[in-house]
Amino acid sequence: MAGKPQAARGAERVDVAIPARAEFVSVARLTAAAVAARQGFTYDEVEDLKIAVSEACTSLITAGADVGAPLAVQFALGRNALTVTVEAHGATIALAPAARGNDEPLDEGRMGMFLMQCLVDEVEILRNDEAETTAVRLVKRHEA
Repeated sequence: MAGKPQAARGAERVDVAIPARAEFVSVARLTAAAVAARQGFTYDEVEDLKIAVSEACTSLITAGADVGAPLAVQFALGRNALTVTVEAHGATIALAPAARGNDEPLDEGRMGMFLMQCLVDEVEILRNDEAETTAVRLVKRHEA
């Protein structure tokens, strides 16, 4: 990923910056709920998105996001989808590996990533080594 995450051409955008601390994750959650509801998502879709956004923020914070730098949360409003990108300076995370079998213990440290993958249509990790940033990109689609 080069530079800042960009909204799709022509999409409306809402940007929020929050301190990289757990007590501010609720601001991102509430913004996600407001934006998704405004876009016509169902109650269940809004709830799924709120959880996924919380997990994205929490994953970046616990993965070493610089406390002095804010989390940049961008909501790109598309026609039938909402794309949320949460970017942090200093954090490094990866997608959860595919399930290998019922015998393996659950890695609780990866639970957030697994939840995001279950709750939204797309999850992507974007790393910019030059800027030392990592972003989690979530896409939630709905029927128009």
